Amino acid sequence: MDKIERFLEVMNELHVIPECECFDTGIVRSVAMFHQRGMLHDPVHLSLVMGVASGMPADPRWLPLLVDEMPAGALWQVIAIGRQEVWELHRRAVELGGHVRTGLEDTFYLPDGSKTGSNGALVEALAAVVRGAGEDVASIDDTRAILGLV
Repeated sequence: MDKIERFLEVMNELHVIPECECFDTGIVRSVAMFHQRGMLHDPVHLSLVMGVASGMPADPRWLPLLVDEMPAGALWQVIAIGRQEVWELHRRAVELGGHVRTGLEDTFYLPDGSKTGSNGALVEALAAVVRGAGEDVASIDDTRAILGLV
């Protein structure tokens, strides 16, 4: 049994939901292959990490292609690394049915280009992006239900 299968076996035994962080398109495709082999169960959880210099760019045009490579019904989010370009990427993710997150580990910059010193300001700005894309911000209870934690 290879190491990935053993990790997933232990995670299943402990009721841990695997979250697959995808830094490039090959990882997204690998997640789909693991799912096809029965190694990952529905719904598959993916995080598209975009904007890291050696990985996928923070470019919203990539999202439809990446979504097409995911297993059907996958729960996915964008982790956008960068400056002002992250905000349009977040908006496009919401429009395509994905989830978003932010924090100082991802960006220091608000949509207007000013630097922030708190996660709170980033979360408020991201909530505005979500609402601007026509969606509601999930409550804590909604989030638990979406993630299958209830």
